[in-house]
Amino acid sequence: MQKLALLLFVGVIVNSCDSSVTLFDGKSLDGWVCDPVEQAVDWKAVEGELLGENATEKASIIWTTSSFRDFEVECEYITLTDDYDTGLFIRGLTHQVQIGISRSLLKDMTACIYAPEDEQGSYPGQTDKVEEFHKIGEWNHLKVVVNGLRIQTFLNGEPMVDYTGVVLADEGPIGLQLHGGVHMSVKFRNIRVREL
Repeated sequence: MQKLALLLFVGVIVNSCDSSVTLFDGKSLDGWVCDPVEQAVDWKAVEGELLGENATEKASIIWTTSSFRDFEVECEYITLTDDYDTGLFIRGLTHQVQIGISRSLLKDMTACIYAPEDEQGSYPGQTDKVEEFHKIGEWNHLKVVVNGLRIQTFLNGEPMVDYTGVVLADEGPIGLQLHGGVHMSVKFRNIRVREL
């Protein structure tokens, strides 16, 4: 009985220390806005998951209506098409954590940093571990930690990239992308953010 009480007590402490909040309620796109607004039809809440699908191959980004400074964001995603180019934008358009196949490099750059405005190449934050840790056609867990100009990415628990940005804004929204020019279908779930 004492062991059970101790486990319950520890569980309460751990849960009370978790200051993360859910960005997607599983039922609606409350707290998100689509750019361009006419492509909002490409984003839907389906059975507790956020489905992004662009049958017209048009680009769009859904942005959180809240802005963040230093934070840790986590999500799970699965791609339903062979070709996909999506990702997670950090505090605006200048820095993206890629998910899938880069249109410019024509290879999987998942968990790498796309930041051409830093003028250090299109993907100044890269890793050679993508093939080993990215599970194609399965649920993957992506975590991104942003502290000042520093961006760290983790894919399925593995540290991938540790990059220091140049023109990264101090504060801004988080975005999810459907790249133009490719028909893709991707699902996200368990999207959470914790401010640091």
